[in-house]
Amino acid sequence: MVTNIRQTVRGIVFTNRHLARLYYFLSFSRPVLPQWVGADYYREKSSWELQPERCPCDLELVEYLQKHNIQDQTIFHFGTGSHHILGLENQKFSQPNEIIGITASAPEHQEYIRLSLKDRLLFKYYKVLCTDIYTLTDRSLPMLDVISLFHLGEFYMPEEAPFLHHNEESLLAMFLSKLNPNGKILFYTKSIGWGHAQPIIESFVKQGKMHKIEEYKNLLVYAKVD
Repeated sequence: MVTNIRQTVRGIVFTNRHLARLYYFLSFSRPVLPQWVGADYYREKSSWELQPERCPCDLELVEYLQKHNIQDQTIFHFGTGSHHILGLENQKFSQPNEIIGITASAPEHQEYIRLSLKDRLLFKYYKVLCTDIYTLTDRSLPMLDVISLFHLGEFYMPEEAPFLHHNEESLLAMFLSKLNPNGKILFYTKSIGWGHAQPIIESFVKQGKMHKIEEYKNLLVYAKVD
């Protein structure tokens, strides 16, 4: 009986992912998460172009950096998109920030390589890792001044746990440990995973690990409690 149930569940998951992949292939906007299409397919095929009306978070981060004149700082950015707008706009500062971006999407990383070979100055201040963010450890990262975790709650898959170091909670805890004094950690309230990320963030606040310092459009900005 149990075996039959498991086979049925696997069949449903396979069918749903098959349909999701078909939708992704046919869609112009191509919204996709690894839970929908499978981690391997996501890494091989997914690519997010700049769509300000649907997902303005990276543009709002650029505006936030401009508003507060955040320059010559060390920034970590979760989810670069194929547009790499943060890295491109960062070059316009008189003192560009050192930005470490991360994407699990091979096409997005390939676009980073293409853009950087076209304009080698992009390499100078903008480095993009192609890996799963949950594989990082504190030894992988320098100390940071600004951290954007806009996609917290979107990409963790329990079945991937043997290949990872973190779940959502431990990932946030690690990044807080890498935040410099007076550093800021930002979240995006319109993300697909916000329903999952919000209670995690609130639990860290209740535990006295961080506190909110401001809001900017759809972004919430927190600081670490020392």
